[in-house]
Formats: sequence, C-alpha cells, structure tokens
Amino acid sequence: MSTSIRQRREKLECQIFFHPHATLSARSKGRLEPEPPNSVRTVFERDGQRILHSLSFRRLRHKTQVFLLPENDHIATRMEHALYVASISATVARALGLNSDLVNAIALGHDLGHAPFGHEGEQALNEVVEPFGLKFEHELHSLRTVDHLAKIIGKQGAGLNLSFEVRDGIVSHYGETAEPLVEPDLDKDPSGLYQTRRGVSKPATLEGCIVRIADRVAYLGRDLEDALRAHLIKTDDVPLGVKNTLGATNGQIVGTLVEDLIEGNHNHPGAIGFSREINSAVRSLYEFNYNRIYLHPRVKRHSENARRILKLLFERLYEYLTDGDDFKGDKPGVFTQLEYFVRYTECEQGADPAQVVMDFISGMTDNYAVRCFEELYIPRGIR
Repeated sequence: MSTSIRQRREKLECQIFFHPHATLSARSKGRLEPEPPNSVRTVFERDGQRILHSLSFRRLRHKTQVFLLPENDHIATRMEHALYVASISATVARALGLNSDLVNAIALGHDLGHAPFGHEGEQALNEVVEPFGLKFEHELHSLRTVDHLAKIIGKQGAGLNLSFEVRDGIVSHYGETAEPLVEPDLDKDPSGLYQTRRGVSKPATLEGCIVRIADRVAYLGRDLEDALRAHLIKTDDVPLGVKNTLGATNGQIVGTLVEDLIEGNHNHPGAIGFSREINSAVRSLYEFNYNRIYLHPRVKRHSENARRILKLLFERLYEYLTDGDDFKGDKPGVFTQLEYFVRYTECEQGADPAQVVMDFISGMTDNYAVRCFEELYIPRGIR
C-alpha cells in the first residue's frame, strides 16, 4: 500500500516543527474511542474541523463575550473571540516551530461549553446547580461538550471523539490568571482530565500553554477597543504606563504581546509567558478593564437580570423533567421552545435531570435564553 498523504505530511512535520517540545501528530496519545486515521488530514487538523463544523461552535456567534445582547454589530461575540485566539495562537506556534494545527483546534474549542450571558451566566448557572451536587465551570463543561454533547449535522450520535491533546488544551485553557509563565505538565495522565483544577492544572503540551496565554492576549485589547467603541471609556482614561508599554489600540497591544511571547520562549524554551515588564503592564490593563469596563454601570445594569433569567429557566425546566408538566403549544404541529427541549436538546442520554437542564441551558445562545424565558414566564392571551 502506498504512503498516504497524511503520512507524508506527518514526516514533513518533523522538519517544520523544529521546537524541541513540539507535539507531532503521529505521536498523539489517541482519541477516547479508537478510529481509523484519515488518509489526508492529520489528527489535530481533523479535530479542528470537527469543532468548526459542530453545532456548538455555530451557536457561539450569538453568545456574549463581555457586552450582553449587543446591538452594535462590531462588538465582539464569543465566536469571534475563539477565532482571535486561534489566529494569535497559530502566529506564535508557527514562529516557534510548534504545531499550529493543534493550537488551532484547542483555540476553536476552548469556549464551546460557555453559558449564555458570559461570565455572569456562568456564575448564575453554577449557583443554581450547586444544591444538586453539580459544578459549572466553562472549562470543564467545554470538555464535556466535545466528549458527550456536541453534534455535527449528518453524523449519528453526539460527541466529537477528539484527541487527548486537544481535549487537554480545552479543559486547561483558563485565561483569567496573571501567571507570567506557563510550563506544560508533560507527565499528565490522560484519564484524569475531569479532575482538572481551574487555574492550577497545566496543559500537557506547550501548544496548550500557548492557547492559555493567547486567550488573555485576545480579550484584553479587544475588550478595551469595544469599550471605546461603546463610549464606556475614553482613550485618555487608559493608564499611561499601559499605553507606553503595550500600545493604545488592540492591534498594537496584540502585536506587542505576541512578540514578547515569542522572544520569551527563546529564553525559556520549556514555557510560554511574558517578560516581567510586559506582564506588569498586562496586569495593569486587566485591572483597568475589570474596574472601568466589566464593572461599568452600563455593563452591570443587565447582569442581575441575566442571572435571574438563567436561574428561573433552570427551576422551570427542572420542574418539567421531574413533574411532567404539559408544555405543548396552542397550534397543532408547532413546537414550543420547551417541546424542542424535550425532543432535540444536546444532552447525555440517561443523565440526571439537573445535569440535563444544565447541559441544555449552557448550550443556549443569549437570544434563545430570552425567548425561552418569555415563553415560560410572560403571560399570553388565549387564542
């Protein structure tokens, strides 16, 4: 049998990925369920395309990044954030001789499990499931999504059956830390991914470390740019030290941080991170964004309503699953949102009712959550 295109590409990787810690496709630790390799695509390229074509990724275009239900088309959504992380990660990986297909797949999938309404939604969902012995963290739920929930049109069953390296990068991506350097855990046990500790457990690959840092690179400057566009702040409000060190625009900030990451790895080949001066400026920018943007009255105005929407949705949907209430619509043959919930929701077969509802709500877009809430709680006249 002649050598496949994929095998020729895997040999070429040995020349292209020259970094001593590069992750080669041919040395992947494998998938959850063994399956025949593709004749053309490498394992990580295949994973990236599975994520890209999943319904879970498609819904990210209507999920909040920072600003809830933005009416301005130029405000970033969670899908755009994922694409920015993928682009930044690939730039760093190529410059260092690391696997760009692996970072692309991790970046595209890192937020697949995020709840609607951004981090406000994440906190609300975690609070409401805690009494049931559950925990909602979007990193762990992103892993659950790719393992058990995500669907591709035309494919039977759920779950994307991704490689260990991509799954590990997704669950270990936590981007809210201020760590100056991230060093991979090269001896990580593939069976322990669901015991990942948020912000503590390190990725198993240097490529996963790149995505963990690039997540921060992608949102800091972009959130600043979106806030300026929304007139929440003015350019003069940005600390002078940040502007002098990182730049005043998203493009300048990303460019500065990417160059620093690349140069820093030359000094510390086994880790990815910022120099001391740049890391100090990054922390200053994060603190500015947090206090002046994320806590801005116009941003927080609807946060409590968003939290209440998710909590009330959970309560009513849980009641339906446990009590068997009738939610059929008034018009024959027309599904209500809740009939859709019963018939088509992405959930694990046989899971506990609280888990099923958590899975369903976490997969909602912002707009869909609002529509479901209106259907459940807004009175309607008899037709």
